[in-house]
Amino acid sequence: MIALLLACRGGTDSGSVRAVADAVADAGPDLAARISETVTLDGTQSVGTAFSWDFGDGESAEGATVEHAYTAPGSYAAVLTVTGTDGGWKSDTAVVTVTAQATEVAPVASATLARIDDTIWVVNPEADTVGRILDGALQQEIVVCDSPRTLARDGAILAVACEDSDQLALIDTTLGTITTRLDLPEASRPYGVVGRDGVWWVSLQATGQLARYDGSALSFVSVGPDPRGMAMDAEGRILATRWRSTDGEGRIYVVEPDGTVGSIVLPADTRGDSDTTTGGVPNLLESLLPSPDGATIYVPTMHANTLRGEWVSGVAPDHQTSLRGVLARIDAQAGTESPDDRKQFDERGRAIAVATSPDGAVLYVLHPGTGHVTVLDAASDQITGSILFTGIFPTGLLATRDHLYVHAWLSRTVVAYDITDLSTSPEPLWRAQTLTEEPLSDTVLLGKQVFHDAADTRMTKSGYIACAHCHPDGRDDGLTWDFTDRGEGLRNTTSLEGRAGVGMGPVHWTGNFDEIQDFEHDIRGPFAGSGFLTDDDWSETSEALGTTTAGRSMELDAMAAYAATFTTTPPSPWATTEGAGAFAQAGCADCHPPPLYTDSALDVRHDIGTLTESAGQRLGEPLDGFDTPTLLGAWATAPYLHDGSALTIAAAISAHDSASGLDEAALAEIAAFVLGL
Repeated sequence: MIALLLACRGGTDSGSVRAVADAVADAGPDLAARISETVTLDGTQSVGTAFSWDFGDGESAEGATVEHAYTAPGSYAAVLTVTGTDGGWKSDTAVVTVTAQATEVAPVASATLARIDDTIWVVNPEADTVGRILDGALQQEIVVCDSPRTLARDGAILAVACEDSDQLALIDTTLGTITTRLDLPEASRPYGVVGRDGVWWVSLQATGQLARYDGSALSFVSVGPDPRGMAMDAEGRILATRWRSTDGEGRIYVVEPDGTVGSIVLPADTRGDSDTTTGGVPNLLESLLPSPDGATIYVPTMHANTLRGEWVSGVAPDHQTSLRGVLARIDAQAGTESPDDRKQFDERGRAIAVATSPDGAVLYVLHPGTGHVTVLDAASDQITGSILFTGIFPTGLLATRDHLYVHAWLSRTVVAYDITDLSTSPEPLWRAQTLTEEPLSDTVLLGKQVFHDAADTRMTKSGYIACAHCHPDGRDDGLTWDFTDRGEGLRNTTSLEGRAGVGMGPVHWTGNFDEIQDFEHDIRGPFAGSGFLTDDDWSETSEALGTTTAGRSMELDAMAAYAATFTTTPPSPWATTEGAGAFAQAGCADCHPPPLYTDSALDVRHDIGTLTESAGQRLGEPLDGFDTPTLLGAWATAPYLHDGSALTIAAAISAHDSASGLDEAALAEIAAFVLGL
């Protein structure tokens, strides 16, 4: 922005007012440059007798037109001061945005959006399709595989990771047809994909591997549990996020070009909470993105504040201190990350994706719960703008110099924005539908939207909490929370998968809710939402196991319908029937009877020897035991037990008093059997 400042002075002459021209300062247009690149600052439109420049980096020069090179990235205010004929002065500023030189080879990352020429491609997980959008309209929808999750491009080839069909699909975008469907290991649950020069890498969530496909041969690299989002930097390093931080710290897996496997730790922030920050564990690392200059790896995530609670810290959490959206920055050369370098976001419970301007000077951070995009100056870390309410639970971003595209997943749209002026939140240039036919019923879609939406003040007061923030994809977040203030205790998050809502019986570790609609208690309580019930209905149903809540709220009923769709658990990649005999002989089936491997429907609880003081209560009353968790899908839900104290299935079995007589061989057999369920 050019500010033209005029200096005038007035005087009287024979009763008239005479204006005398004085100093005029015009610093010229704002500029962009790379580090060490010489820029010319042009003040020749100014008027005066002396011209002085302060470059904003401690250096200065004299003259109307000057040259300067900056040695560090940042936004610099180059101030021109002009002295007038009367000795007065005026100033004007030109902002010089300095960025590091981009790498010769651009980094790539998996995302739910991809752009090839002027065409936008988008995944539709529930519809099993990929959509092609041109000029703001859906032009084509390709049935590609079961549950496509992310995309990546290499030239004109678009790769799709297919979670439920265990495939990598390749689309020739010039033809609009699938050229390859590569079968990956059964039950491996592919998620992230990146590629360069015809070589593709895919994260296999279930097996803890990365698959490499060069067009003819398929090979695998073991990295560790839960690999999810993927990226490839300029040097060919493969990066993958570990989705859930079950051991109290975030982690990025790294595969070097020579095949060496390592990792980068994102430590827990133990500094405590303030008005604008929270401590916690970086969790749900969905994606990552190397900066254009290769110096930084950006990781959108959230602080899950499991460090706070009446039992663990003496202070109960609230809706502002339980979850907070965070952008972590990894020093790519050192391979380190510090909580000191994280950007935390007020009233944003999660960050899921990040995009950069082509020069890396601007960052766009996507908050799925609220549907907002935060715009940051990459060098100063200052918020310079926002894009509000892009849609319900957006999951993908794509930035060009002038435009930003947002995949608003549960609104079933891709939204385009002009980002040349972000002094106010821009209105959409267009919204394009991603589907030709909605795969979910109206009720289930509404329930899924309610489950994910933290922008609705009925759900939460300030945009921090939605059900999906602790039950992503309807699963578990891998963490143990302190619910002592809720009349419970330490509680390991349970997965919704396989439970069909309350199809297996009451929910939670103590069976304290017998309807999904009972989550109105959490919504009005720790979420600080206004609730989906009328106050009269809430007064009648506020006892969790009392008067039925169903039928009193369209949104709660829809959320219950959505929860009821989780009728199966993901198949285990280690399925086996061996150990079934040892399982039965040890009496495990007494509480875990097949086929559901739980007696939860009987509304009984058991003390298996793990009741401790930290186990808390049930509905504010003494705790008599725990509801039996299903063993279906247990292979994917570590850690185990109500307090998350068992990191492995074998450790969970050993914690049972009844397991004291098992020898090591029997224990191993039973653990292997459960791992395969």
